[in-house]
Amino acid sequence: MKRLTILLFACAMVINATCATIKAQGDGAASDSSSVLKNYMKALDVLAKERDSLNAMPATAVPNAYYYQLLSQPALYNSTLHQAMGQTDTSSPDPQLQRIFASRKMLSLLYAGAPQLVRQTESDITGQAAIRSDVNDRLTAADRLADKVEAASLAPEVNGPVEVITRRPNFWKFTGETSIQFAQTYLSDNWYKGGETNITGNFDLTLRANYNNQRKITWENTLDAQLGFQTTETDENRTFRPNHNLLRYTGNAGYKAWKNWYYSLVVILQTQIAPNYQKNTDNITSKFLSPLEVTVAPSMKYEIAWGKKKQFTGQLNIAPLAMKIFYVNDDELTKNFGIEEGKNSRITFGPNIILNTRWQICKQIVWNNRMYWMSNFDYNIWEWENNFDFTVTKLITARLHLYPRFDNSNPNFRSGELHDGTYLMFKELLSLGLKYSF
Repeated sequence: MKRLTILLFACAMVINATCATIKAQGDGAASDSSSVLKNYMKALDVLAKERDSLNAMPATAVPNAYYYQLLSQPALYNSTLHQAMGQTDTSSPDPQLQRIFASRKMLSLLYAGAPQLVRQTESDITGQAAIRSDVNDRLTAADRLADKVEAASLAPEVNGPVEVITRRPNFWKFTGETSIQFAQTYLSDNWYKGGETNITGNFDLTLRANYNNQRKITWENTLDAQLGFQTTETDENRTFRPNHNLLRYTGNAGYKAWKNWYYSLVVILQTQIAPNYQKNTDNITSKFLSPLEVTVAPSMKYEIAWGKKKQFTGQLNIAPLAMKIFYVNDDELTKNFGIEEGKNSRITFGPNIILNTRWQICKQIVWNNRMYWMSNFDYNIWEWENNFDFTVTKLITARLHLYPRFDNSNPNFRSGELHDGTYLMFKELLSLGLKYSF
C-alpha cells in the first residue's frame, strides 16, 4: 500500500508539471520546446529516485521481536519494573530503544490497572526454557543455521565392551477361549452319537497356535474340547449322560501361491472324550478313539477378508482328492460303524470341501460357521455347525448352537439294520454361561 501511494504521488507530480507547461504555453508565456523537455526530465528524475527507494525496501514486513512482551501472555518482567522506578535512561534517540521503552510503559499501566491478569513472572518463563538468554549474536538472512551449531559425534559413548544380541522375530501367536454354560438341548431321535432332549451343563475349551512368517508360510493349529453332561429321566442306570462330547484337532499348513490363494494340507482328527451308553443298559455305543475320524486333504486354500474392518473373515479349502480314515479301537464296537469283521478301520477317497467363517454381525453378536463335506461318490458326509454368540457382559454370554448333519456312510445304517434309514440329523443347543478369552 505504501509503494502504491508513492507511485501515485510521483505520477501526480509528472501530470502537474506537464499541465503547468501547457497552461504557460496557452497563456502566451515565453516558453519553447527546450523548457518542456527540461521539466519532463526533472519529473523522470523524481520517478527514478522513488523507484530506487522502493527497490531498497524489504519485500515483506519483518515482525518486530521487540514487541513480544506485549503480544505474549502477560508476565511480570524485571526490566519493566526497573524502568518504572526511574532507573533506566529513556532519552536515547535510537528508534528501536524507543519502541522498547514504549512497550515497557504499556506493561506498567497493565500492572497498575489490571494486576489480576498477570499470573506469571519472568523467572517462570525462564524456568520453562521459553526465553534463551545465551543467544547474543545477531543473525542475518545470509547466515546458515547449520553453521551455528557445533559439530557433534553420532557415535554412542560406551565405557565397556558392547555385546550384540540378535533376536529373531516371533511368528507364533497363541490364543484361546473357555466357557462354562448351562443349556437346553434338542436332539433328533437318530442322532448318530445318541442322546436325548434335556437340560445340560457344558464345558468348552478352544486352543489355537498359529504361525505366520508374514511372507508365504502359514501353519494353523486348533484344538477343540467340548464336554457336556445331561440329566436323564428315562435312563434308570445312570443320572448323568455325556451329551456334548467332542475332541477335535485341526491343522492347516499353507504356502502362498498368489494373492489370497495358498497351497495347503488339512489334517483333521476327531473323536470323543467320554463314553456313551445305551439307555437302561451298560452297553457302550461309543467312546474315546471309537470311533476316530481322520481326514487328510491336500487342497487349495482361499483366505476370506471382507468389509472395511474385516467383519467377515474365513477360509475355504477345496481338495479334489482327500483321504478319510474311519478307525474304531474297540473290536466290539466295529459293527456299530459299518466296519468289516476282523478289521478296525475303513479308508475311502474322494473330494472334500471345508469352509470356516466368522462374521461380526454387530458388537454384541458373532456368527461362527463350519461347513464340512466329504464324498467317495457312494456316500456323503455333510456337517454344518453354526454358533451364534451373544455378548451380555464382558464375561456373560449366550450361545445358540445349530448343527444339521447328513451321513449315509455307515453300511448298516443304509441297510436299515440299526435304524429306519433316515440320514438327516439335527442338534440344537441354547445356553447361557461364562466365557473367558485369552
